[in-house]
Amino acid sequence: MEHPQHPGRDGRGRFTAGNPHASHGGRRRAEVLDPDRRSEIAGMGFAAMVAAHFAGDALAAAAWLGELGAWANDRGYAALGMGKFAHPGDPATYRRAR
Repeated sequence: MEHPQHPGRDGRGRFTAGNPHASHGGRRRAEVLDPDRRSEIAGMGFAAMVAAHFAGDALAAAAWLGELGAWANDRGYAALGMGKFAHPGDPATYRRAR
């Protein structure tokens, strides 16, 4: 439930998902980090996703991300009836189908 006096926050005052102010803060934080540190953080995020959703299979995770990216890039064409790429599904479904 959104806070009545503070849009983009929940009833306890915390930022809600997609809040533009929260994402702005994350972007500002990333701006002050050097590229090597940002790359290190991205690597840790990928490793965590691989461990949590792909049972350590980094190749399957990379393939899933590639298919997800192709689908996301294709959405504009799909809206015009010319889409080519299907959504790969959630990681668990993707792993079972592979």
